[in-house]
Amino acid sequence: MTYKDNKKILIIGSDGQLGYDLMRVFGKQAVGLTHKDIEIADFEHTRKVVKENNPDVVINTAAIVKLESCETEPRACFTVNAVGAYHVAKATAEVGAVIISISTDYVFDGSKKEFLEEDVVNPLNVYGASKAAGENLVKIANNKYYIIRSSSFFGFKIPHKGLDFPRRILDLASKEEPVEVVDDQISSPTYTKDLAAQIKELIDREAPYGIYHITNSGIASWYQFAKEVFEIKKVKAKLISTKSDFNVKAKRPLNSVLINSKLKTAGVSPLRNWKDALREYFEELK
Repeated sequence: MTYKDNKKILIIGSDGQLGYDLMRVFGKQAVGLTHKDIEIADFEHTRKVVKENNPDVVINTAAIVKLESCETEPRACFTVNAVGAYHVAKATAEVGAVIISISTDYVFDGSKKEFLEEDVVNPLNVYGASKAAGENLVKIANNKYYIIRSSSFFGFKIPHKGLDFPRRILDLASKEEPVEVVDDQISSPTYTKDLAAQIKELIDREAPYGIYHITNSGIASWYQFAKEVFEIKKVKAKLISTKSDFNVKAKRPLNSVLINSKLKTAGVSPLRNWKDALREYFEELK
C-alpha cells in the first residue's frame, strides 16, 4: 500500500495549529475534522465518523495541552489525551488504516540532556502522563502506528490555548515592561509547518511503524528562544533571565531535547535549524 496523492488522509483537530499546517501540506488529500465533527471521548461516535470517511491514514492532533488545566482536571485530560487517543486508534484499525498520533517531549523527566525514541518515559506532570498513557493505548489498539513526539510549537495558526511563544513574548514586550523568561528549560523549538511536511514525508516513504522524534534542529532555552525573537523583530524591551519555579502546579522537565535518531534510519532528512524556521514564520505572519 502506498500513500501517494490519491490516498485519503483524515486529520482530527484540523483547526488547531499543527492541524492547520497538515491541511495545507496534504492539500486535496486531506479531510479535516474539528471537535464539532468528532467527539473522540465517545468511541461509538468516533467509530461512526471514521468508518463514514474510510481513510487510508488518520492523523490525530486533538489534545488538551494546557498544563495547569490538566493538573486541576486530570480526568478530562486523560479522557481526551489517553482514552480519546485509544478510541481513534481502535476505530482506525477497524477500517484497516494507519494511525498517526501526536505526542510530546513532556513524557520525559529531564534527567538527561537529550532523549532517544527508545528511552523510558517518566513524566513529571499530568499532561505528560496522559500523553504517555495515550502512546501505550495507541500501540495496543492499532499495530499500524506512528507516534510522533515533538516540542515547543510555533506556527502561523494561533493555537486554541492562546498565543504561541513568539507572539506571547512580543505581546509582553509591547507593554513596555521587563520580560522575564526561564533560562533553565531546554528543548528544540519546532515550526509546525516543518513538522507537517516531515510527517507527510514519513508516510510517503512508508517508513517502518513506531515512535519517531521530529523537531527542528538545534536547541534553546525559553530565554534563548525569546532573545532570538527580539533580535529578529528588533525589539528593544528588556529581557531578564530567570530560573524555574518548582512551586508551580505543573512541573516542567529542565531538559527535553529529542534526538531524531529514527528519522535517519528511515532515510528522512533532518529539519532545518529552528532559528531559520523562526525567520520564515515571521515572514509568513506579515
